[in-house]
Parts: sequence; structure tokens; C-alpha cells
Amino acid sequence: MGIFPPRLLEDEAGEGSAADAFERLRLALDAAAIVGTWIWDVPNDRVTADERFSKTFGIAVEDCRRGLPLTEMFVSIHPEDLPRVQAAVQEALIKRAPYRCEYRIRGTDQTYRWIEALGRVDTDDQGAPTLFPGILLDIEARRAAEAERDRATALLRMFTEAVPGVVYAKDREGRMLVANRGTTALIGRPPEEYLGKTDAEFLADTEQSRIITETDQRIMSTGVAEVIEEQVSQPDGTVSVWLSTKEPLRSDAGEVIGLIGSSVDVTDRKNAETAIHELNATLEQRVKEAIKEREEAQEALRQSQKMEAVGQLTGGIAHDFNNLLGGISGCLEMMQAKLAQGEYKELDRYVSVALGAAQRGAALTHRLLAFSRRQALAPKATDVHALITGLQPLVERTVGPSIQLQVASSQPLWLALIDPGQLENALLNLCINARDAMPNGGRISIGCDNDVVDAAAARQLDLPEGQYLRISVSDTGIGMPPSLIDKAFEPFFTTKPMGKGTGLGLSMVYGFARQSGGQARITSTPGRGTTVALYLPRFEGELEPAQPFKSGEPFLPASLALTVLIVEDDAALRMLLAEVVHGLGYATIEATDSVAGMRILDSDVPIDLLISDIGLPGGRSGLEMVAGSRHKRPELKVLFITGYADDATGHIGRLEKNMRLMVKPFGLDALRDRLKEMFKA
Repeated sequence: MGIFPPRLLEDEAGEGSAADAFERLRLALDAAAIVGTWIWDVPNDRVTADERFSKTFGIAVEDCRRGLPLTEMFVSIHPEDLPRVQAAVQEALIKRAPYRCEYRIRGTDQTYRWIEALGRVDTDDQGAPTLFPGILLDIEARRAAEAERDRATALLRMFTEAVPGVVYAKDREGRMLVANRGTTALIGRPPEEYLGKTDAEFLADTEQSRIITETDQRIMSTGVAEVIEEQVSQPDGTVSVWLSTKEPLRSDAGEVIGLIGSSVDVTDRKNAETAIHELNATLEQRVKEAIKEREEAQEALRQSQKMEAVGQLTGGIAHDFNNLLGGISGCLEMMQAKLAQGEYKELDRYVSVALGAAQRGAALTHRLLAFSRRQALAPKATDVHALITGLQPLVERTVGPSIQLQVASSQPLWLALIDPGQLENALLNLCINARDAMPNGGRISIGCDNDVVDAAAARQLDLPEGQYLRISVSDTGIGMPPSLIDKAFEPFFTTKPMGKGTGLGLSMVYGFARQSGGQARITSTPGRGTTVALYLPRFEGELEPAQPFKSGEPFLPASLALTVLIVEDDAALRMLLAEVVHGLGYATIEATDSVAGMRILDSDVPIDLLISDIGLPGGRSGLEMVAGSRHKRPELKVLFITGYADDATGHIGRLEKNMRLMVKPFGLDALRDRLKEMFKA
């Protein structure tokens, strides 16, 4: 082995004494982890040693310097290790081989500690052993670390073998330290082919090994455990899904010294999840199809019910209109006959009867348009409290003396932007319904107050959040069950006998409320009465100053130099409009559609007032025609006439200050009054 330089061991006959040799050896080895040196004189069985050997073996210094037989030097060796030490010494002597042995020794403190003995055998010319020099190294710390490693390895191996799935540990460089049978099965190689190696060295899939290495290094670098779902290539070529948990492996001092991981095959679970997801998607699709089929069936049923109701309605309306037309045509025939006979006395009576029938027909038409929300509204800022107060006498006469009417409102009330005439019709309809629900008399209460609709109430009412005027009409009548409340606003629905009602009253009220930007709701308790509430948006502007025109007020005829443009596609109505305008002293220009009307408005012909239908042929509505002419005639006065406002013509909204609206059919006297009002303004 060449442990000692030959010259350090020469006797006193040489260049130096044994004491000098030991001193030089001590100085040379002071910096090393050496705890003793010895020289065994084999033929004389005499072992001499230095002071460190003395402390390590617990032998007196004097005895070590003088020398003792080998057996006396062995008394401090742990009994369990002594046979192994003796065998190692004998083997070195016999084989003339280097000597190395690790064993426990009892020192001066009477505790055992691990040392490593290293030595060599010197021989004479005949090959007989002469000297056996050597040194002692302190390996207590190393042996303790190895023992801890072995214990941890044994525990880890026992743990990994007992745990199903894949369990393994790696060192800081990513080399596999230990793994269980599941790991071996997954890798497809025996342990000796992967233990002590990195993933790059034993995995055929280079991309997979790269990803694993990056993940492992990240976990050991950050010290944070991770749960990862990985695609793993099996030895048989199939790809499976594994759920891996990896966390850093730490020493007792908390230093990251490696990584421990476990993996579970979740391929079946993932396949099951995919199957469940696909099944849920299929079920969801089937449910949607079933819902659609049910909705289609319900819609077909509703359409059938509506058609039945329409049949009932049209029968009633046909009956009413036949009566109206019969009265009108009969009066005209009588007038024609009387004129032919030269009798003029009873003409006024026939005219009055015919006009009354025409007015009843107009009212029925308005009800039909109201429920469809296609009536033409003329909204304006309205004091609802004043409107209800003014309507009260008419309601009292309509409901009769057996009904007590109460009107109450909180003050001050907000304004509402509505068509006041339509609100009057709606309230009158509600009061008539309330009267019919109290055949033996009772009480009708009309209330009005301000209401702030918050988010929760807005969702319930199907309204935007905001401020509304709430008008309620309540009665003490027979009430309605929930099944009837749900249908009450449906068009054509009525609980009255055939011929007693068309089922349009509440539909008209609902249509008016929705068309005005509000809502209508019914609450009722059988036997205790019903309340219908109207929610109408608050108007934050001011009332327009009232400038009523009194019918019959003196009116000076205008000069024919002032001109009225009449745009109306109905020839009869256009003729009547022209007659009225001529009667007021104005010149007229007539157009049959929006194209002709627009051509005149774009010209330089002076126009002082425009009378136009809203629904016109020619590609533009009356509203669009007026809007297109505003650049040339910004102050033109306009009187719109209409009986129907659908989506094609647009929503009228709030009229400008120089615009007015009349709903067909209207009386000629009303037309004259409206024109006089506009000319006077």
C-alpha cells in the first residue's frame, strides 16, 4: 500500500531513531483525520504506537511507546468486531496483502466509536513478515450517516414494497435510489437496469424523460410539492394516464436531498369521466330535444286554443259589426229614400244613428289594436291624479249606484309620459271588470302612488330598475284562483258567457301598459277581491302648458295663399280631408304616397301644414318622410293621422311641440277643431 515512507521507519542504526520517525510521521499526518499510527514487529509480536493511538484504544501512553503484544492491543475492540479484525490481520499476513478493516473501539471515555484501520505487511528477502505498520482513521460520522442512510433506505424500501401503485425516490441529480415493484412493472425493466440511473438513461421516450426531468428539477429547486397528470408510454406501446404526486425529500436539517414520488394509474377513471361526460352531453341533448318537443306541443295546443278563441271572437265581432253596418246602411238607405221624396225633417235622426254606429265600430277597433300593442299612442306628460279625478264622475255613472267608488293617492305624485286618452280607457275597462265581479254590489278603490322598483322587484316584474307611477284598481268581488290569474291577460280569454265579452278588456290594459314602457300585474284571492296594478315610468320633465281650443270659437278664414299638403293613400279620406281644409279657407296639395309627398316637401313650394298618414305606400312611413324633410322645413307643422302603428312604421314616441296625432276613425268636427288649434298656435 505504501502507507509509510520507508525512511520514516528506519531503526536507530540508520539515519534516524524510531522516535524521530514517529515524530516526522505525526507532523505529516496532523492535518488528516487520523487518530493513531502503529508499527507491529511481527517476529517479536511487539506493537508500538503514538499518543493518538493511545487515546483511541484507551491504552496507557507508556505501554504504547514501550510496545505490547498484539493480543493486548486488541482488548479494546468491540467483541462483535474482534473475530473479523483477527481474520483480516491473518489474511493480510498470509497473502502479504494490504490490510483494511472497519470496527468499533472503546476509547478512554469508555464509549465505542467507529474507526478504519489501514496497514501493510513488509517482508524480508525470504518473504517472511517483518513489520506491519498502519494508521487509524476516524469514520464515526461516516458510519453514522451510512447507518442512517441504510435505515432510511430499508424503511423506504419496506414502505414502497407495501404500497400499491408506483413509489420511488431519487437523489438530487435525478438518479433512482429505490423503487417498488409497481415502478419496475411500469418501467418494464428489472431494478438493476434503472436503479442508480436517471430517466434519460433508462427511458426510451426522450420527450417524456425531458418533461419528467424538468418537473423533478423544478420541485427540488422550489421545494414545493406538485400533483401532476402525465401521459405515460407503457412497455407494450400503449399510452396511459397517471396521476403523480411529487414532493422534495429533505434531510434532518431540512436540506432538499432528493425527491420522493408516487403515481396511480387513472386511465380507467379518465375513460369513465369521458364516458360520463359524453353520456351527460347525450342526455342533455335528449332533454333539450324533449323540452323542444314539449314546447312545440304546448305551442300547438296554445295555437289550437287561440284559434278556438279567435273563432268565438270573430263570431262575436262579426255579429257586432253586422249590427253596426246594418244600422249605418239602413240609415243611409232611409236618408236616400227621404231625399228622393223631398222629406228632410227626419234626416238628422238618421245621421245621428249612423254616426253612433260608426263610433261604436271605432271603439271596437281601438280595443283590438290595444291588446295587440299596435295602437297609435300620443304620449305626453300627464298629471295622473288630475286625470283620475276628472274621470271619477264617468266611472261612477258607468258602475252604477250599487258600487261605492273610492279614489286615493299620495301627494305629490310624479308625472307620467303616457297617452292620457288610452289611460282613461284602461282605467274605465278595469272599473267595468271590477263592477262585473261584484254582481251584488261592493267597493272599487283607485289608488295611485310613487314606487321605486329595485333590482329584486325589477326581476319579479320584468321591468328595468327605476322610478314608476303605480296605479291600482281594487274590488271586493268574487276574486280569481291562480289558474285564472295566469290567463287573465291572454287575448280572447274571458269567463263571461258568449256575447257578454270579447276577452279583450284586460289584454288591452296589458298592451297599453307594456307599450308605454311599463307593466301590469294581477293579485287576487277568491272570495275577497282582485287588484290590478299598472306600473308606468316616471317622467321627470314638466307639464306642457294647457291651451285648449274650444269648439265653436270664432275662427277667421285664412288666405288661400296658405297651403296644406295632404298625404293619404285612401281616396275617400283624402277627399274628406281636402273638403275640411278648403272649408277652413286653405289651399290644398294632395299626394297619394310617400314618394310624391317627399318630392313636394323637397321642392320650393311653400307648405304651411302637413297632414299625413303614418302608414304610407312608397317605401317610407309618414314619420320617415317628415324626418327626411326636416333639413329643409325644420318648423313645419304636422298632423299625423293613423289607426295602426306596427313595427314597420316605427314607434311614435313623444311628439315634438309642433306635431299632433289623431287616431282613425275620427269625427270631422274633431278634425276641424284640431286644425284650428294648430293654425292658431
